[in-house]
Amino acid sequence: MFVNPKSRQGEAFIEEIKIWLNDNGFTLLNPTFDPQKEKIEDVIRRHAAEKPIVMVGGGDGTVNEALPALLETNLPLAVIPLGTANNLARTLNLPTDPKEALSILKDGHEQLVDVGVANDIPFMNVIGLGLSTQINKTTPKNLKRWLGVFAFIITAFKVVHRMTPFKIEVAHDQKTHKAYTWQITICNGRNYGNGLVIHQDASLKDGLLHGLSTEVKKWWHAFILIPSLLTGRYRPKDDVTILAGKKMVLKTRRPMSVDIDGDVKTKTPVTVIVQERALRVLVPPTPVEV
Repeated sequence: MFVNPKSRQGEAFIEEIKIWLNDNGFTLLNPTFDPQKEKIEDVIRRHAAEKPIVMVGGGDGTVNEALPALLETNLPLAVIPLGTANNLARTLNLPTDPKEALSILKDGHEQLVDVGVANDIPFMNVIGLGLSTQINKTTPKNLKRWLGVFAFIITAFKVVHRMTPFKIEVAHDQKTHKAYTWQITICNGRNYGNGLVIHQDASLKDGLLHGLSTEVKKWWHAFILIPSLLTGRYRPKDDVTILAGKKMVLKTRRPMSVDIDGDVKTKTPVTVIVQERALRVLVPPTPVEV
């Protein structure tokens, strides 16, 4: 069990989760976990021979930390949404209540889902370049913990005034797209941001990366896009470019930081690929398209 005590709800639920697991016959291989002293992936590798279910309680960043070892050991993942955005939990159609989400350990079933890889760094949800990177760089952690998604909104208004569109080149499926953009987003699954939808047909099992380049003339024009961003259904008048493919290569005039599942981890140029059906995850018993 890995619960990020610094996630928005993590500290409050640690003991409740332990009680639930004990009451339902589960054995904890690591009753305590201190992310300041050891890495999630090291603990997973240490217990891999015991074939456990790897339960991660936290946000998308915490899941991302576990990914390298999960892919290496082929152990199943159970996600308990305790973070700010919880985009993977949304895509998997998990209950938003952490206590209800625990039920997948008893009643859920396994599905194989795709994993994205950006410059050899695996991710489940999204990589971003532009506004999202500036937001993730500058949002205070304490503010995120206490205000949740509103912390990102506050930071966005602060940083967008200092931004200008940048030139991007994206190679995908034997095509090349060049434009000036405020933000480029590449998703492995369906959800990103805080409940935004990259494309109405996107899923964790379609074997594709889905991208979106926001090319509005003025930053405040992005407000017009909100209905489309919430549904993944774009209108002809929307100043966006929709991208899709099994591989994308992003280039900029100068190296720019790239955020991966909420944390800045690499720079451009960045090569993004999809590994199909690479990860075992537990999902609710009712069949859903993830």
